[in-house]
Amino acid sequence: MNIIYDSILFDLDGTLWDASSVTAETWVEVLKNHPGVSCAAEMNAHTVKTYMGLTNEELAALFFPDLPFDEAFALMQESCALENEWLPVRGGTLYPSVRKTLEALCKSGYRLFIVSNCQDGYIEAFLDAHGMRDVIGDWECSGRTGLPKADNIRAVMNRNGLKNAVYVGDTVSDAVGARGAEIPFVYCLYGFGEAYGRGKTDDYDAAVETIADLPALLRQRITEQRKK
Repeated sequence: MNIIYDSILFDLDGTLWDASSVTAETWVEVLKNHPGVSCAAEMNAHTVKTYMGLTNEELAALFFPDLPFDEAFALMQESCALENEWLPVRGGTLYPSVRKTLEALCKSGYRLFIVSNCQDGYIEAFLDAHGMRDVIGDWECSGRTGLPKADNIRAVMNRNGLKNAVYVGDTVSDAVGARGAEIPFVYCLYGFGEAYGRGKTDDYDAAVETIADLPALLRQRITEQRKK
């Protein structure tokens, strides 16, 4: 089958899975170890979803504004390390039809990748917990490179020789990343952005109600549908 796009780069949280409950539990554990620390937000799954998509540097400043940045970021790193320990074993919640859809996209000739504003090791936790290494060819994250999403998208494209890529995500940071990398953006209406308004965006080329809608959408030239 002839395809218009050669590759699909995915965001992770709110796009392929929801690991917010495990993340919230790691924060409960970390804050128990620091009884003198006050967090600016109640650490629960709702809070995690509300701020999903920001980098750990941004989250450190938001959650612990009264602490010096180095101390606040150290707390972020402590939580991230615990996530990387728990998630490969416990996993998150995959959105409906994720595995089936990714397999179908691979069989149709698309190459699949992940780019996320997460810590180093988090994407690997997803891949191992849910057996996705056979469908995801490469990945990158801000926690490893220290770079914004657009640069990480470009890095994955460059090292894999991608010419006609699409980015799929669920928040405004995903839209900004796709625009910065100058590739089309597909907005996941089922993700965190719509339900948790901080991440909502109106800047996208096309949208899907479920990830299962993606294969049919990609058979069209989605840049012709850009929403203003």
